[in-house]
Amino acid sequence: MIVWTEDTQRAIDELENGTEGAMKDLYQLILERIDQLIVRVKAINLTKELRTKFITIITVDVHGRDVCQEFKNKTPSIESDSFDWSK
Repeated sequence: MIVWTEDTQRAIDELENGTEGAMKDLYQLILERIDQLIVRVKAINLTKELRTKFITIITVDVHGRDVCQEFKNKTPSIESDSFDWSK
């Protein structure tokens, strides 16, 4: 969550500074991270507990992906002080 929050804040800051594709780039990065986690989970034999941890991380990342997609669709209206980001 910390990495996602920092990455999203950075993308919002870049948008405010004129980098129009910042949120789209972040969205692609999030998709790549989720794909990498899924590949790892499938590739190795995990204990039930470790598999549950991976699935939890994937679930949190998917939520972050959905929020980022919402922001991406609202670009350029998303700003660091907007209600959407603070909620």
